[in-house]
Amino acid sequence: MTSPGENRRGGGRRLTIAALGALAVLGALLVGYTLTSQVGEPPQPELRTAAQASDGGGDAQASDDGGTVPGPSAEGAATPTAADEPAEPTEPAEPAEPAEPAEPAEPEEPLAPALTRSEPTTLRIDSLSLEAEVFPLGLGPDGALLAPSGERAHDPAWFDGSPTPGEVGPSVIEGHVTWGGDPSIFFELGALRSGDRVEVDREDGTTATFEVYDTARFAKDAFPTVAVYGRTDGPELRLITCGGELDDQGHHLDNTVVFLRLIEN
Repeated sequence: MTSPGENRRGGGRRLTIAALGALAVLGALLVGYTLTSQVGEPPQPELRTAAQASDGGGDAQASDDGGTVPGPSAEGAATPTAADEPAEPTEPAEPAEPAEPAEPAEPEEPLAPALTRSEPTTLRIDSLSLEAEVFPLGLGPDGALLAPSGERAHDPAWFDGSPTPGEVGPSVIEGHVTWGGDPSIFFELGALRSGDRVEVDREDGTTATFEVYDTARFAKDAFPTVAVYGRTDGPELRLITCGGELDDQGHHLDNTVVFLRLIEN
């Protein structure tokens, strides 16, 4: 037969053990929540205005977590400026003194020859330890470029209205920086710098190798449409994701854009 004192001591021990067990479970839950909810900040390249883009400027945007990207003909795309209008004739100027002949410029290293059309299958960026299948995406009913979603939310998407990688012109591939609060395929995209290489495998068995020549960040309401979608002399590639601070709805306010040229095929 146990005494009342022993009963009280036994009950106290059981309460202590139960409390410690509950605290251990709560601690494990908190640690798990912290590890899964803290994403951290993606690399943020230099913020520029549209006028400071590699070529031209305009208005378009790319968004994460289900957002859309206006196509190249969306409202706000570049329109002719006064510089495109014919100038009024002017009086001929007085002939200038002949200048000394300039030294011939060193020829630029020739770019790789353009490839024929073939859709991309795989995107590979060794410096980011990234390799993923690429799938095509087009425009929605509103003329906006659709964004990856569903089972392919974490895959990069090639805009099928742009040239295929390796053709003359800018091929456009987009991807999310985050999705559902987790890092997505282009989370580290802003870390790319001039000289980094990106490879794109194509359906015809060829691989187009591009070299980064610029990486920048733009506010979504000042996206450089012409620099991204405009004509280029040779084959180029644009990689686009989101960046910058978040708005009240948890969407990024900026876009990160990487500009690349074809160097090997």
